Amino acid sequence: MDHSIQILKQRSSLNHGLRNFLEKHAYIEVDAPVLVPSVIPESYLEAFSTTFIAPHMKPVPAYLTASPEAYLKRLLSMGIKSNLFYLGKAFRNNEPLDGVHNHEFTMLEWYRLSSDYEAFMTETESLLKSVMPPLYSGKPWERISMEEAFTQFVPSNELQGNTFDTLSSDRFSQLYVQYLEPNMGTRGTPTFLMDFPAMQSPLSASINGIAQRFELYLNGIELVNGCAELGDGTLLEQNLAEEVRIRQQLHKNPITPDQGFVDAMKKGIPPCCGAAMGIDRLLMVIGGYAKLSDVILFPSSTLFS
Repeated sequence: MDHSIQILKQRSSLNHGLRNFLEKHAYIEVDAPVLVPSVIPESYLEAFSTTFIAPHMKPVPAYLTASPEAYLKRLLSMGIKSNLFYLGKAFRNNEPLDGVHNHEFTMLEWYRLSSDYEAFMTETESLLKSVMPPLYSGKPWERISMEEAFTQFVPSNELQGNTFDTLSSDRFSQLYVQYLEPNMGTRGTPTFLMDFPAMQSPLSASINGIAQRFELYLNGIELVNGCAELGDGTLLEQNLAEEVRIRQQLHKNPITPDQGFVDAMKKGIPPCCGAAMGIDRLLMVIGGYAKLSDVILFPSSTLFS
C-alpha cells in the first residue's frame, strides 16, 4: 500500500510539472479521442482493433490509438494557431511483456509551431530538466548524429560496405537495437540521437535523405521520439502507402488508413515540430525503478496473466 501511494504521488507530481512547463510555454492541452475508426498504418506496430456498434448503424471497425498525432495535426490543419499537447492513454498490441513495454501506457505528445528542429530539441531538454533530478541539470545533454553513432559504435564488418543510410530497413533496425541503443545516454547525460535516414521516418521532414528526427535516451532506454513534421500531404500519403505495403510484406494485420488525417495534411498545417514521450518510462527512470510494472499499478503482465 505504501508503494502504491508513493507511485500515485510521484505520477501526480510529474504530470503537474510537465503541464506547468508546457502551459508556461504557450501550449494548450487537447482532449483527443482514443477510440477511432482508423489509425496511421505504421509498419512497426500493431493496434488494438474492435468494432463500433450503435443502434440503427452498420457495425464499423474501430481501433485504440497508438498516438494522438492524427488528431492534433487535424486541429492544426483547421487553423488553430497554437502549440498543442496531449497527456493521456495510448495503446499498442503485440508488445513484449518486458521491463520497458506495456500494452496500455501514458503518453505526452506535444507540437510547437516552429520549423527549428534543433531549437525544439533544446526546449525538449528544458522540459525534461524541469521534472528530473538535479543530477541531470548541470550541463548540456549529449547530441550525436546517426552517422556519428554508426561510425562510433557499429563494427565496420557488420555494415558489409553499407553506410547507415543505405542499409535495408530490417538490417538498420537490427544494428540499431544491438549496438546503438545500449550506448545511448550512458556518458553522464541523456543523449539526443538525431538525423535518422528518411526511410525510417515516414512522418518527418527530411533534407537530402536525412530526416530531421531525434530520439532521446537515458541509460539505453528511449524516452522521447521527436521531429520536424512532414508538411507535404501528398508525400505523406505516398509514405503511408509504403508503410501499408511493408505491413503486408511482414504479414501484419491490415489497418484501415486514416484518410481524414491524410486529407487534413493535404489541406496543410503550419511548420511545426512534434514529439512523444512515455510518461511511465520517464517515471521509472527518474524514480530509480527497475521496470515499468514498478510504476504502473495495474500492468498488462498482471491484468492478463
